[in-house]
Amino acid sequence: MRFRLLPLFALCSASGLLLLPLHAEEIALTDSTVVPGERVGPIVKGMTLPGFKGLLLGSKEKAVYQDLPGGEGSTIPGAVLFKGTDREIQVVFNPDGEEKEILEVRIIGKGWKIPGGLNRGMSLEGVQKVNEKPYKVAGFGWDYGGYADFSGGKLEGKISVRFKPGAKEYGESLAGDRLISSEDAALKKINPTVEELSVLFPVKEDVPKEETSPAEETTRDAAKPGEKPDAEKKEPQPKKEEAPKKEGE
Repeated sequence: MRFRLLPLFALCSASGLLLLPLHAEEIALTDSTVVPGERVGPIVKGMTLPGFKGLLLGSKEKAVYQDLPGGEGSTIPGAVLFKGTDREIQVVFNPDGEEKEILEVRIIGKGWKIPGGLNRGMSLEGVQKVNEKPYKVAGFGWDYGGYADFSGGKLEGKISVRFKPGAKEYGESLAGDRLISSEDAALKKINPTVEELSVLFPVKEDVPKEETSPAEETTRDAAKPGEKPDAEKKEPQPKKEEAPKKEGE
């Protein structure tokens, strides 16, 4: 009897189907499914620049490698894929990592299938439904204006959203370095919509080991359980010689 492998590698268990995560090589380049924090089509969390290049080998798709806009007027290394189509994306690489891991994938085209219908142009209320709770929006009119803070919500750490106001003019309470509730009446009145949307792939940073000198390492290694390190042990003091007693004492 032959068994056919299911596309999502579903395994039967007593409790039902167990879905295992897909690897990049198992996903077609034409796949348009987005799993927040995990993958954008065949681009998966943990993929590096060499892996991204390998993904395109043998295909007609070509990536345009270029610097992409970063924060506060800076740039960051990246690539544009599916340019000019409804699946256009910008891939951002870690400029500090040795392996150039993918940090985020910016969704430009509207042809991607994102849970809850999340996409550019969505309203405050629509995003709140996807996040499954209210969130905060940074005041408009500065470098980080309009970015959403999803702390405690379903999208936290997985999706980045930036809103643009639907009105040219808005009060000071909606401007500058402040956080505004997605349920704020004044914010709703200017009808903000999603202008920028990214899927995030957080990279774990290595915690640097505490530097120790060779002398400290020797002292530490020499210490036995329950004993103080040699550096803390007191040197034995030489016994004082008693003066000879005189006769008659």
